[in-house]
Amino acid sequence: MYRLMRSAKFTLYHTVSGPMSSYRQSLVGHFRQSQAAIGACRVANASSPDRYYVLNELGQEYFRGFWID
Repeated sequence: MYRLMRSAKFTLYHTVSGPMSSYRQSLVGHFRQSQAAIGACRVANASSPDRYYVLNELGQEYFRGFWID
């Protein structure tokens, strides 16, 4: 099972430190086949300012043709 994830940047405002950027990770969908997940990821990245990525069963991210830890 492959998971399509979204990483959305947001800003927190701390009274002493000021604005601080962070990222919120959320699950978009599950896919049985890696190619379907990778295709959906490419479409999502092309149409959104947020970053989308694919994770496999081991929690490895698909990055430029390789599964990385």
